[in-house]
Parts: sequence; C-alpha cells; structure tokens
Amino acid sequence: MKLQIINSLNHLKQLNDNPFALQKIAYWLYEYNDLYKEVKNYSENLCEQCQEWKANGLPYDCLQGTEYCTKRYRYFTNFYEEAEYGIKMQELDSICKIALEEYNTYSNNDVLLKNWLIKYFDIGYNKLAVFYYDHLDYSVDEGEVVHPHFGNSPIGEFGVCIDRMYYENLIEFDDVFKMLFYERKIYPEKLKEIEEEIQKVAIL
Repeated sequence: MKLQIINSLNHLKQLNDNPFALQKIAYWLYEYNDLYKEVKNYSENLCEQCQEWKANGLPYDCLQGTEYCTKRYRYFTNFYEEAEYGIKMQELDSICKIALEEYNTYSNNDVLLKNWLIKYFDIGYNKLAVFYYDHLDYSVDEGEVVHPHFGNSPIGEFGVCIDRMYYENLIEFDDVFKMLFYERKIYPEKLKEIEEEIQKVAIL
C-alpha cells in the first residue's frame, strides 16, 4: 500500500504544470479513487494497540504514525481530500458567474442588492467564508499572481495550486459579497445577528 501511495503522488507531481490544470487534478483523483477508498477503509480499523488504548480511555489517534498502526497512511487520504475540495469548490464558479451577472444589473439599488445578498448568502457566507484566507492568502509578493492552493503533498515536496483562471468568477464574487455585506452593510439585520452570536460564544 505504501508503494502505491508513493507512486500515485509521484504521478501527480509529473502532471504539475505549476499551476495545475483543473482537468489534471480531476484525472488524478479519478485514477486513484480506488486507492483512496482502500486506504480510507484500512484506516478506519483500529489496530490491536489502539483497541487496547481505547478500552482504557486513552488517546489512540497514533499521531506518531507507528508502523503497526492502521492510521499511518492517513496523510494520503487527507491530501486526497484537500485536492478533491479544490475540484468541488470550482463547481461553484459557474453559479458565481450567474450571480455576478445579476449583480452588475442592480447598480446602486440597495433593495435589489440586499435581495441579492439574501439569495446568495449560503455561498458567500458559508461556503466561501474562509476561501481567501485558507487558499489565496499565502503570498508576500503583492505583484504575484496567486493561484488557489489546496494542500501540500506529503511526499515529493510540491503543493497543489490550481490555475486561478478556473476560479475567477468565484474570487470576484467573494470580493463583491464581502464588500456589500461587511463594508456597505446592505444586509444590516443579518450582520447584527451574526455579531450577537459571536458575542455569545465569546462570553461562553
């Protein structure tokens, strides 16, 4: 299994155009989906040592990745899921394109803009809440073209950066949503509700 994992990661490294083309990541995910499932299933079974620790109420996550532990290949499934997340997020790009087309017809009509925020709130606030900070906020060079980053390979020393062009609408939508919601405060009652919830959590 270890050799299969190493070979799969080396294969992905060979596909890297720096940044990756979206299709090549999708191809790699498809090609090694069976391996992912095999490792995932293997990792879910506790080894004898972990079973003993669990029975005694002790931690059994095997962070040391010892050779006897079934979870020692979890680094592969974690990485696979990060790359897969990049594909799933890109699926929002077409929806964001439609949303931007609608936005551009509303000009400065606050009533229509508020309805727009309500309509796309789940995408803007829930699904894209930390997209910028988790996947784009990693460059110190202001002039650099930053491509969304979805994890680093545990073997082979390379990261999965998927070409920005596949996410252009999503990135622009994220900027517009944040501007309307946080800066212009077009949907004030929702913003107040969120702030109150945050305060409650802080008190707890």
